[in-house]
Amino acid sequence: MKKTLIGMLMTLFLVSCGPSVNPQLKAKIEPYFGASGTQNFGVAKKFFAPVPLAVGQYVVHGIIEKNGTRSVMRTAIVGREMGGWIFEYYNLTEKQEAVTQMLITGLDKVRKTGSIDDIEIVWVKIRDENGQVQKIEGPMMAMMRGLYKNNLAGLDTKTTAYVDGGVIKVPAGSFAGTNTFVTETSIMGRKYKSKGWFHSAVPINGMVKSVVDDGDSTMELLQFGLKGATPILR
Repeated sequence: MKKTLIGMLMTLFLVSCGPSVNPQLKAKIEPYFGASGTQNFGVAKKFFAPVPLAVGQYVVHGIIEKNGTRSVMRTAIVGREMGGWIFEYYNLTEKQEAVTQMLITGLDKVRKTGSIDDIEIVWVKIRDENGQVQKIEGPMMAMMRGLYKNNLAGLDTKTTAYVDGGVIKVPAGSFAGTNTFVTETSIMGRKYKSKGWFHSAVPINGMVKSVVDDGDSTMELLQFGLKGATPILR
């Protein structure tokens, strides 16, 4: 079993030192959680790994903290370059809104070897609060590569065992025949444990739901698609 807290840890990393609550951003979060999916996803096949990567895939997860605070993270594949994949992460919290793009190579190899060490981050683009886009590459990227890389462990979601997680209902719909397992990862010196439920219909990471540290945080799938994702940063 591989490490996998995916966007939850990335969101914690990006916003842990953010500003105070912004009422406009808080209101912007509400519609994401208000939708209620009625589609049923049966047991097409047992989940062992996500479907092959493709440009246009996306997943939108909602994160609910133990204190009731909510946030949203959208992960999308928005392009290809140098044989790698351009991932875009959109994070919406009550405090700030952030967009990050990464050109990641080696992912196809990771899905075969299961080793996160095969991932290489070529460049990162970040949009700041003033709307300016900064591109980090070259020597600067070499200095920060390890920091970003630690937050990408969830991209190698894979398991060799199947444990029926039953039917999981989330805003994106009802998923039958999920595969459930407990994982652990570390970030900034702290270990996190999570129980996740995964389904073969969901792209990129397969995650339908994840509960961290006995309910400290819960992540649920709000939306997803196998095509149609367009970049926010251009």
